[in-house]
Amino acid sequence: MHTSPLPEQQSAGLILQQFSQGDSSSALSELRQLVNDIHAAIPEKQRIGKGITWTLQRAAGLLVEECTEPRQMRELAGQIEAALPADDRLVGIPMILMAEYGVGDPLPALTYFRGAANNPGWMGREFAQLAFRRMILPQRPLVFLFLEEMAQSTEPNQRRFCGETLRPVVENQWLQKVPQASLAVLRHLFREPHPYPRTSVGNNLSDLSRRNPELIFAIVEELVSTGDANSYWIAYRACRNLVKHSPKRVMDALRVDEYHYKDRNVSRDEIKD
Repeated sequence: MHTSPLPEQQSAGLILQQFSQGDSSSALSELRQLVNDIHAAIPEKQRIGKGITWTLQRAAGLLVEECTEPRQMRELAGQIEAALPADDRLVGIPMILMAEYGVGDPLPALTYFRGAANNPGWMGREFAQLAFRRMILPQRPLVFLFLEEMAQSTEPNQRRFCGETLRPVVENQWLQKVPQASLAVLRHLFREPHPYPRTSVGNNLSDLSRRNPELIFAIVEELVSTGDANSYWIAYRACRNLVKHSPKRVMDALRVDEYHYKDRNVSRDEIKD
């Protein structure tokens, strides 16, 4: 084993070589070293914005560059995942590799992410929905059919995957311009009984309200009018951002005299006419 850090691309090449030779132990050790070296090279002032997610994306990108054909990405993802202990943070790397592979060959990747959404570890589930976003726009028609099906799954983790992977952030900012695309999926979850996916739906609607306040106000009123307790909970959660600018309108829509969320506490008595 080398005693000093290898240049990033050289390290990525060595990892592929070691996996191809069946030396998964050395390859995994080299991969950990690569991730540590990438993170250590981030200037301290940038480490808030460039954390573990960015670091794993960088490492995965280096591995992609070493692959001479797409099939290698899929094989490498399987090799890394098989070598990892349960709920290891490096699980994000094979997931990113599979999403990159899925840009060109979506069907195997969709099958993979159906399982990844049900990963028993929280970290695995988080990286699954983050990685999957890479596939959404390039494979939009097929991905949305997949997500609509997943939104009707009997598995709460799979339903939650839909709400999280469609949040209009980072590479998903384009969804703010076409919110009906994600709403077609989220509507399947508007009466969601399980708290895990239900929270995701509320958060997603709250994200959409930043650019589409009128649309989300209309949805909040729709959800409240159903009389369903789960729908109401989602409506309340969806108002986290709206209440900053339109507190009275939020309380009117929710039919309450107070709104509470973390440090945001408003009441009608505090609002000046």
